[in-house]
Amino acid sequence: MQNPSFLAINHQAALQRQMDVIANNLANASTTGFKSQRIMFAEMLNGRAANPALSEGSRVAFVEEIGMLRDTRDGQMVSTGNQMDLAISGPGYFAVETPGGVRYTRDGRFRLASDGRVVSQDGFALLDQGGRPMSVRPGDTNIEVARNGRVTANSGEIGRVQVAAFENDQALRPQGNGLYSAEVEPQQADQRSEVQQGMLEGSNVQSVAEMTSMIDVLRRYQSAQKIIDNENDRERKAIERLGRVS
Repeated sequence: MQNPSFLAINHQAALQRQMDVIANNLANASTTGFKSQRIMFAEMLNGRAANPALSEGSRVAFVEEIGMLRDTRDGQMVSTGNQMDLAISGPGYFAVETPGGVRYTRDGRFRLASDGRVVSQDGFALLDQGGRPMSVRPGDTNIEVARNGRVTANSGEIGRVQVAAFENDQALRPQGNGLYSAEVEPQQADQRSEVQQGMLEGSNVQSVAEMTSMIDVLRRYQSAQKIIDNENDRERKAIERLGRVS
């Protein structure tokens, strides 16, 4: 197998990874707070796979995956009318307490647990600015959340929702179910971030754009396969001719 086939197979492997990410984006097009993803590739020069058609010492360029890039732009805000549904407009994440430690999420589908704690759909407690679980006093029913995260109820102020911000959102590590872990301590989000009650942030996936990308990736994959098929045919014909000569 010669360089054209090696390059085509490397290209197909990269396209397959792209297709996996596109499929994941489409699968989460209706997931609350989901952020679309893109793969970052870098050129990898291989000196051992020299191209005889070029000058001496030339190297063949492959690609390798170096990371994943999340689109951190806000998704569309959807009104639900549920006083426990929260959304963050602007940068920032809700902090929740999990068995594995504090995690961060844009999914604001909260509810009241039997003990009065405000918890996520998975039962993880929503944390306040002091890192303590948010709790509603017995008998409180009319819960109001201001844009700065201040929570009040019938009996008065309850606390303030923590809106965690990070200098580099791309450094957050996905943990599944819309949760992220961080190796650095978060900062309090600035005035650009607002908590919106009775709203949920939808996914920022653009389905039409993802479908267009999927078609493009498929066509490029098929083109790479044609290169492999043509190279195999060329080698087969060369072997047959050499066999007749000998």
